[in-house]
Amino acid sequence: MRDEEAPGPLTQASAPKAPGRLAREDARTLGGGTLEMAVTGVAEHVQRRTGAYWRDLAFGRLAPALFFSLFLARQLILLWGGIQGVRQPSDLLFVGQQLLALTYFTLLVVLYAVRLPQRGTDHRLAVIVIAFSGTFAAIGASFLPGGTHRPELVLVADILATAGLAYSVWGLAYLRRSFSIIPEARRLVSGGPYSLSRHPVYLGEIATAIGINLATAGWLSAAAIVYFVACELLRIRWEERILAQTFPNEYTEYARRVPRYLPNPLSRR
Repeated sequence: MRDEEAPGPLTQASAPKAPGRLAREDARTLGGGTLEMAVTGVAEHVQRRTGAYWRDLAFGRLAPALFFSLFLARQLILLWGGIQGVRQPSDLLFVGQQLLALTYFTLLVVLYAVRLPQRGTDHRLAVIVIAFSGTFAAIGASFLPGGTHRPELVLVADILATAGLAYSVWGLAYLRRSFSIIPEARRLVSGGPYSLSRHPVYLGEIATAIGINLATAGWLSAAAIVYFVACELLRIRWEERILAQTFPNEYTEYARRVPRYLPNPLSRR
C-alpha cells in the first residue's frame, strides 16, 4: 500500500486569492479596459473630426470672428472718443450710435464662434463672392475718397443709422446662433423682430449703411452702397430658398403670415 503524498506548501500561483484582493485585481483589470476603451473612443472621435469639421472651425468660425474683432476694437476707440467729445445734447446721439455699433460687432464675434451646425446651405461660388463682397462694400464705403460733407443731412443720417443699428442688434439678439453671412439654414426664427419682418437684420444693415454715408458720401461711396443693397436683396432671395427647402411646412406658413421687408401694422396674424 502506497503512502499518500503529504500536501506540499501552496505556491503563489495555486494559492486561493482572498475575496478583497480578487475584487481589487478585477477592478484594476476592468478599470484598465474601460480606460483603454475610452482613450480609443476619444482617438477615433478626434480622427473622425477631419476635413469639413476643421474647415468650418477655421474658416466658418474663427476667421470671421477674428475679422469682426478688428472692427470691435475700432468701435471701442470711437466710443471712448465720442464720450470724451460730448459737448451738447446732440452729441449723445452719436455716442448712442457708437454704443449700438459696439454691441453689433460684439454679437457678430460671439455668434460666429458659437453658431449652430448648418442644416442647409448654398455654397455656390457666385453666392459666396456676392455675400462677402457686399459686406465689405458696406464696411468700406465710408473710407472711400471723394466724399462731401453735407451738414443739413447730419441729423437725419444719425437718426437713420441709429435706428438701423438698433433694428439689427434686436434681430441678432433673436437670431443668436443661427447667424451667417452666406445664405444658410440652422433653425427657423420667428419671434421678436422676425414676427414683424422676415429679414430684420438685413433691413437694419441697409438703413445703417445708408445713414452712415448719407451726409458724407461721394460717388464712389454711393456706388458701394448701391452694390451693397443689391447684394442684400440677392441674399434675401437665396436665404428664403434655403429655408423653404430645409423647413418646407414651417417656412411656408411663416412666409404667409410675415411680410418679407417692411412690417405691416395693418396685417392680421
